[in-house]
Amino acid sequence: MAKRTFFIVLLVVLVLTGCYFLPPFSIMGYEFRQVNLVSDVIADTVSIPVSKPVKKDTVPTYTYYQDSVPSGMIPIEDFRDSLGIHREMDHFYEALRQSKQRVVRIAYFGDSFIEGDILTAHIRELLQSRFGGCGVGFIDIKSQIAGFRTTVTEFSSGWTEYNAVNQGAHGFNSRLQGINSRYYIPSSMAYIDVKCQNRVFPGHLDTVQIATVYFTPEVGLEMNCSVNQQPQEPFYSYSAITDSIDSIGPRIEAQSVRDSISRIRVTVNGKGRFYGIALEGEQGIVLDNFSMRGSSGWQLGMIPEETLLKFAHIRHYDLIILHYGLNVASPSTHNYTSYCNHFKTAIENFKRAFPDTSLLLFSISNRDKRGPDGQFKTMDGVEELVEAQRNMAKETDIAFWNLQQGMGGSGSMERLQKEGCANKDYTHINFKGGEVIGKIFYDVLMNGKMNYNRRVKQNPHQYKTQKPKQAAKSLHHLDSVHKNKNEHEPHI
Repeated sequence: MAKRTFFIVLLVVLVLTGCYFLPPFSIMGYEFRQVNLVSDVIADTVSIPVSKPVKKDTVPTYTYYQDSVPSGMIPIEDFRDSLGIHREMDHFYEALRQSKQRVVRIAYFGDSFIEGDILTAHIRELLQSRFGGCGVGFIDIKSQIAGFRTTVTEFSSGWTEYNAVNQGAHGFNSRLQGINSRYYIPSSMAYIDVKCQNRVFPGHLDTVQIATVYFTPEVGLEMNCSVNQQPQEPFYSYSAITDSIDSIGPRIEAQSVRDSISRIRVTVNGKGRFYGIALEGEQGIVLDNFSMRGSSGWQLGMIPEETLLKFAHIRHYDLIILHYGLNVASPSTHNYTSYCNHFKTAIENFKRAFPDTSLLLFSISNRDKRGPDGQFKTMDGVEELVEAQRNMAKETDIAFWNLQQGMGGSGSMERLQKEGCANKDYTHINFKGGEVIGKIFYDVLMNGKMNYNRRVKQNPHQYKTQKPKQAAKSLHHLDSVHKNKNEHEPHI
């Protein structure tokens, strides 16, 4: 009996083993699979791939990272972030990681929405509180809203202003303007007196370490200054007989004094063109407010490229924000192609002059208007302009933030006005409204930085930690072009 059982089992094993060598087949619709008696034993070994040696010049595989965005937040948009690997804001996010070792500068260009440091004051304060830094940054030599601005106290006398919006007032020459779309001509013994204050944001705006004057000198120009009402050594004199003009345009200089500065007064004797004075620290955040009442932003395209290049040398920025639209939107306008085509000139000029700087375009803010039913809603033309601005950012490869939606969309300006945060024109915010919107944008910015940190940690080979500064190379290239093409052409 035992022998019979053994032979039956042996016969079954032999038959099944033979079936292993048969290919899969079917009979009358029934499929018969290949038989493998030892599949459980060899399954773990046959599936192990053979590793091949990796060539040293193999290109690493780039992976797409999906940003994490909290519910309800309108994030900054970057338009090439997968195969293109372009992340416009990455330079600025990386700069923030270095804020304890160096100055991180932001230039915020806008219209009356940010006049008097509204909005920008609160963004600056939030960033300085987290990343360090002090001072209000760049201040125009003469300001029409000096008595309105609360973040600094400024007195000046003896200056004639020329600016890009009121061009007819004094014969404005666009080739002579600074990065602030202005220039100032001094009369005899003109002066500017700037005093830090501690009424708002004490600890960040009451004392600075560096004060810098930006100007174009002429022969015979002399400047004296006092710091904290104490006279300094002779501040500046220009007595050169030649070379008062650079080979590619106006000579632009930056003269600084370093101290524990709460007040500085600069007196000018002689000729030249002046642009502004900057108050800042030796590291941390600096945010310059470049507001221009009544501007559509077109005037930025009239700033000479060589002027932008020179400011890129003497006052480099890690982030440039462009925020316009209040003077453009109209209920009767639904096509903003012409406006965007003009504005693209400014964007391209900034991209060439600041090749390693993050550029961010803000949309127009929300504007509310009362409808026939008595209810407030977004004014006609605003949403069309927002979409045109978004497309403009996409076409020029810069970042975009939809402020109109970020602040709440339709009806948001009415809500701010009821809360005492906006004016009754349902267009402009006040300082309280600047605090509200400033916090919204700050949170958006910090969310972008958090995603950047995660991307770098996940794929360190994919994201360069910092772009090389190329402004110097660009300036020297432009210098050689001008020398070759215009060797005998007179300069400004």
